[in-house]
Amino acid sequence: MYRPAEDRGAMPPSFVVELAALLALGPLAAAAVSLVAAAAKRRVASGIAAVAATAAAVLVYQALGGTVAAFEWPIQALPIAGAVAAYCLVRVVIAQVLTPIVTRRPIPRAWQMTLLRDSPTYFVGAALAVTIVELIEAQLWPVLAVAAGPVFFAFRAYIDYLTHVEDSHRRREVIDALDHGIAVIDRKGRVTLWGDSVERLVGGSPARVVGQPLVSAVPALRGTVLAKEIDASLADAKARTVRVIMNRNGASRTLDVKIVPIADGATLLWHDLTERLRSEQALKRDTERLSLAADGANDGLWEWDLRTDELYVSRRWRRMLGLDPAGNTMRVNDWFTRLHPEDVTPLQEALKALEAAETEEIESEVRLSHEDGSYRVFLCRAVGGGSGRRRSRIAGSLTDITDRINDQERLRTVGFRDPLTGLRNRTDFLDVLGRRLAEYKRRTSGDGFAVLYLDLDRFKVINDSLGHLAGDELLIAVSRRLESCLRQDDALGRLGGDEFAVLLSTVGDQSQANVIAFRIQDALRAPIPVGGREVFTSASIGIAFGHRDYGSPDEIMRDADTAMYHAKSNGKARHELFDAEMHARARDRHDLENDLRHALKSGDFEVHYQPIVQLTTGMCVGFESLVRWTRNGKPVSPALFVPVLEELGVIDELGTWVLDTACHTFADWQRRYPQAGLNCITVNASSRQLTDQNFPFLVHEAVRKSGLRVSDLRIEVTETALMDNPQAAAQVLSELRDYGVKIYLDDFGTGCSSLSHLHKLPVDALKIDRSFVMSLLLPDRPAIVESILALAHTLKTSVVAEGIESEIQARELERLGCTHAQGYLFSRPLAPHAAEGVIASNQPLGPKAKELADRGEFRQPWADVEPVGVAAGPSAATLLSKAPTIS
Repeated sequence: MYRPAEDRGAMPPSFVVELAALLALGPLAAAAVSLVAAAAKRRVASGIAAVAATAAAVLVYQALGGTVAAFEWPIQALPIAGAVAAYCLVRVVIAQVLTPIVTRRPIPRAWQMTLLRDSPTYFVGAALAVTIVELIEAQLWPVLAVAAGPVFFAFRAYIDYLTHVEDSHRRREVIDALDHGIAVIDRKGRVTLWGDSVERLVGGSPARVVGQPLVSAVPALRGTVLAKEIDASLADAKARTVRVIMNRNGASRTLDVKIVPIADGATLLWHDLTERLRSEQALKRDTERLSLAADGANDGLWEWDLRTDELYVSRRWRRMLGLDPAGNTMRVNDWFTRLHPEDVTPLQEALKALEAAETEEIESEVRLSHEDGSYRVFLCRAVGGGSGRRRSRIAGSLTDITDRINDQERLRTVGFRDPLTGLRNRTDFLDVLGRRLAEYKRRTSGDGFAVLYLDLDRFKVINDSLGHLAGDELLIAVSRRLESCLRQDDALGRLGGDEFAVLLSTVGDQSQANVIAFRIQDALRAPIPVGGREVFTSASIGIAFGHRDYGSPDEIMRDADTAMYHAKSNGKARHELFDAEMHARARDRHDLENDLRHALKSGDFEVHYQPIVQLTTGMCVGFESLVRWTRNGKPVSPALFVPVLEELGVIDELGTWVLDTACHTFADWQRRYPQAGLNCITVNASSRQLTDQNFPFLVHEAVRKSGLRVSDLRIEVTETALMDNPQAAAQVLSELRDYGVKIYLDDFGTGCSSLSHLHKLPVDALKIDRSFVMSLLLPDRPAIVESILALAHTLKTSVVAEGIESEIQARELERLGCTHAQGYLFSRPLAPHAAEGVIASNQPLGPKAKELADRGEFRQPWADVEPVGVAAGPSAATLLSKAPTIS
């Protein structure tokens, strides 16, 4: 309902006149003016509010000692202020609290804010009234005449303001009265108008939504295509309508949102289709019922006159049997002769019972001969008619249900058959296996059984290279070959994808299962014609033997699956027998995966730092950051848990945390120990990170947040990780190098890359693998290290040697021109506080430290170092929660 602006708390212009009358002429004059103003109003509620507010102002004015005409300042200010406050309070309370209560409308939640917002306007009006009264009392008529013009224009401006407020609220109320909810967003996607009707549809109050991005302010719209379509409309300036299905308060709601681009954004028209769609669905159900009834009426209708033995049939009845639709009468025997011999007697008995009034109606399936020679199945319905103890007429219909019967048969078959290969599907195979297991457990003696779990090797390669149709053709061909390998009582099923299962219903010993497995491998070894070419495949097979300890067929399949994965991991194209040790390893692997996920979530990983020293001085110039994990109080080798993290697809999350922690810690050390000469911190990158286009951004953020100099960060990559996707890796590394990060090639010479790729990769330093460093101790060692150093010199790259464990290795590397090294000779990887001790001591490491010790000038790197009370960086849990998850 529309309410004038003064009902919403805005000061009415009559207030100035009423207050001036109170100050100049007294309470009676003010009351008279108020009554006249109330009588002039069209709305009773507004008039009552004006009279009540004036009465409250008069009472407060008199109670505070207010006088008429002759004012004593500043004493007179208090009664005037009190009168204005009383007028404003009563007016707002009546308009925004009492009136909604009487009219049974909700009370505005922010009516107190309305009072505070509009009170200054009343005091401005009061100042104007006081000025007018003072001018009249002082008989300053010229001044009053001069002021009349500005006052008039100010009055007109205020009237225009009230009109604008009324128009705005009128438009809003009109918008809320429309069937469509209306909202407006600007070109940045922020809401600028949010109608009450939209709030009722999708939630979100205007106070919370306006000024916010639409999807962020209304969580129920997340996951819908609305935001994408809005961006498209803003881009091409074309209107479009989007169907949005959202869940709100546990209920589903369907909306049509029309997006209409405007000059500075877009208007969204919301139309609730929920009830209409429900009505349409109900109408559809009713239509289906009527359609079914119409189909029944369109069936073959017939009537049998028992007195004349004539049979009336409809045109549809004759057409259903392939007869000439002309003619509508025939003999009953003509009908019965078309019945299938097995159906004649049952139908005759049912009709006799109906004729003798022993039953009210009959319904029976019968087979009738079609003119084309085939039998079709009909549902025959009939009711008796006529009075007396015997019926004189029987009428009914024939419904052709042949297609329905055939469909049911196909559905019954589909329920346990794989649609591509025609083999048993997983459900039916498990059902057969379950019955065999139950039979085996019931019997006290007899042959056992076994399950073979097969997974085709290299099927994904064939599927991706030749296409899915060729892959389907291969699966069909493999199915036929598998069938040729089995005995009569064995069962074969396709479990899904390229996985098959075989139930050997009887096996005397393990050798029989092995024979079948070898037979299958031999059958698959021959080339298979697919898509006009020959392809080769093999299978990894796991075998599990049935025993009475199994409680369900799923447990047998689980163990056969475990054995199959062992066969695949041991080289493929082979079979493995399941044993208890396999189950224990599978369970341990599952526990390890669970513990790793928990460690990621709770931040149980640590970063240790191994010093990188300058061989000529033995001084630590940097560190390699290495992730460490303690499981149940025992350290776990990264060689064990890192590959598992890679298989789980979460290695990039851990890598992001290590990167952030290492940068934060190293930058802190550089700030606190500027004389230590630290100039590099290396962080290892996985193959997933190297192919992640977002990885350079993560590096930028880690450097920015930590305050680290970008030139001090080194990203270590292995040859194997580079070769997984050389082009993508080279692009990511080039971006990092352009940013200023240096790239180290770790374990150089042990990977699968060739030298032809090396010059194409943006590499700043080669790290000599420890296996090559160890060869320096051999009497007839190969010149591998010298070759790597010469190659690095040619490519103008630096060299860092890893795994230095003896002084002889260090001296030989220094002689050959290697400048930097790391290894146990200098230091093991250290916890952050121990690494800080090395930095704080500012002493050489390794042989150089021994030389100083011989001269009595050396102390332990972390001796006399107080525990540093500075965090080595954010916890794993904190950073992993903030790190973006790359899918």
